[in-house]
Amino acid sequence: MKNPVGRPKTLDRKKLINIAFEEYWLKGFNNVTLSSIANIAKISRPGIYKEFKDEDGLKCEALKKYTNALKNNVTKQYIKSNDIRTLICHFYSTIGIPQNKKYFRGIRHASSINIPKGSKGCFYEKAKIVKYLLSEKTVNEINDFEQHRKNEFIIYIKKMQNNGKITKSFKSDVIYEYISATLSMAQNLELNEMNKFKIKSIVDKALSCILSQKIILN
Repeated sequence: MKNPVGRPKTLDRKKLINIAFEEYWLKGFNNVTLSSIANIAKISRPGIYKEFKDEDGLKCEALKKYTNALKNNVTKQYIKSNDIRTLICHFYSTIGIPQNKKYFRGIRHASSINIPKGSKGCFYEKAKIVKYLLSEKTVNEINDFEQHRKNEFIIYIKKMQNNGKITKSFKSDVIYEYISATLSMAQNLELNEMNKFKIKSIVDKALSCILSQKIILN
């Protein structure tokens, strides 16, 4: 039997998060309305509010889908790695230069998410750029992942300092902040459509300030 006219369609939470995830990544958090997501999902706005409490709740869940994939597929590589090429390949992969998966596997190799066709940059880094415009739940997710990433990177940085690959002239947390800022810079340059090999040259120069020696990738 067909639903009576006017009865709202049953909400598929997973499908809705996937739709929001793609829309927010492709267009930006503040360029997507709740009404447009409701139209794509063919559900009512009140149904979204009932499931996620508010628009911030949906944004948070969409971002969490991505940060969970980063935790499970990207940052944990640093815990296992004893090779400085993991860091370098991460940077190059981020700006679209294919890398040896022996050293680093980017988010596009994660099976838990489908990368939207036409997407640019890192969804998390794009969220950080507009953090000041976002609400509490989404901001908390940004901050929580940042702390998680920092903890895992610092373990890696200390290993690289101990084996002479990264300078000991700065504390590990200072080096992390430098790496994080350089990643954000590389992402911003890519979003502004700078040639990826020009970005690579800038990244190489930036990394040379913390690397103890020049690294040759093979």
